[in-house]
Amino acid sequence: MVRVRPLESDDLERLASLVSSGAGQAGEETLLTRGAVSFYSRSGHAFVAEDDAGARGFALAQAVWNGVRPTVRLQTLRVADEGDDAARASLLEAVTKSAYDAAVYDLVATVPERDDKLNALLAVQGWSAEPVRTWCRTLGSRGRS
Repeated sequence: MVRVRPLESDDLERLASLVSSGAGQAGEETLLTRGAVSFYSRSGHAFVAEDDAGARGFALAQAVWNGVRPTVRLQTLRVADEGDDAARASLLEAVTKSAYDAAVYDLVATVPERDDKLNALLAVQGWSAEPVRTWCRTLGSRGRS
């Protein structure tokens, strides 16, 4: 049985094994650092899926204001086992419910194109792909490497 709870500031060690293999495979930057866990644990929109054996996945999301309305932005949703549809769905449901409970009705998810499982789940849950392209630029010394 999957239990979902809010992300806590001391979850980094419990979740470390989930990011060591998953980020590079999904084409994402690893977003689970001590600072990220501290930040997202205060957002009210970040969660951990677990069972008696330990952590099964996590979702990192936050509310942002665009000058018109608030939006909950799901930055990453990761599960330990690619086939763990129950954990993936439970995490997405938790983020959606947290947004609704906070009276935030716009949600945006950043999902790698090749994450077929999460893209399919989002489509089934009523999300729609927007015809936009994300462009990134990194400034400073980190951008030169």
